[in-house]
Amino acid sequence: MKRAADEEKNSYAKYLQLEKLLSSQVARTQSDDELLFIIMHQSHELWFKLAIHELACATRALMEGESGSDCLMAFKRLSRVTEIQHLLIQSWDVLTTLTPDEFFLFRETVGRDGASGFQSVQYRIFEYRLGLKYRSITMQTPDGERTISVLDNAVTSQDRAAIETALMAPSIYDATIDYIARLPFSGIRPRRDYTSRYERSDAVFAGWRHVYEDRDRAPELYQLGEKLVDLEDAFRRWRFAHLATVSRVIGITPGTGGSLGLQYLKAAANQLIDTPLYPELWEVRNALFSRDRS
Repeated sequence: MKRAADEEKNSYAKYLQLEKLLSSQVARTQSDDELLFIIMHQSHELWFKLAIHELACATRALMEGESGSDCLMAFKRLSRVTEIQHLLIQSWDVLTTLTPDEFFLFRETVGRDGASGFQSVQYRIFEYRLGLKYRSITMQTPDGERTISVLDNAVTSQDRAAIETALMAPSIYDATIDYIARLPFSGIRPRRDYTSRYERSDAVFAGWRHVYEDRDRAPELYQLGEKLVDLEDAFRRWRFAHLATVSRVIGITPGTGGSLGLQYLKAAANQLIDTPLYPELWEVRNALFSRDRS
């Protein structure tokens, strides 16, 4: 009776499900370095889960709220996401301790049957929540150009449903624009089809310019705008850190998902410089700088 009662008692290990968590690292080779690779990517998935949750909370606060307090709550949530991104960026430093010959010992096992980071459903949803919407990816492969449907990489029907739901949901920038559209000074008409990537709007640019040029009248919106810039800046840094790590560990070797590896990652990193997720927030910087210089 006492033993049964003891088993029902809460504990640190039970609350955190440590038995399940710490038994989830199953190496497939004899390499002593495979554990590093597994834990690295499992931890990424855990942080993606939290980042997705926080972005969903921030999006909901902006879509449903009508006061500055809702804007501040979104700011708080996004501040947490940015800190998560910083952790993810720094985590690549751990993987850089893996040398090419060490990775070679288990890389083919990692990539067996075409397994790849392309199949990370949570990373895809994280991108969608940020505003990077797409249904397929076109990449160069050793055999030529190849287009991959995002849904084709979803292993289960549950994964497919999660991706479709995230694709149709508003991104954090869609929610921000929706919030601004309800303010008195705004002439913005928010979009209602969220399945494609957001495109720049003159009205949205004018709205952000109004906020930035008169930040004392809407300080919470100004701070939210800067936090969105933090968010995209960290996302850019994540991609460049990934690029630098792959360059160091495997060089120009093709990726396990069939891409040209380094070439694909370089194009993906530069994409956010050429076409930002939140274009008006970057453009308003040019406008303010030109005004200050005139």
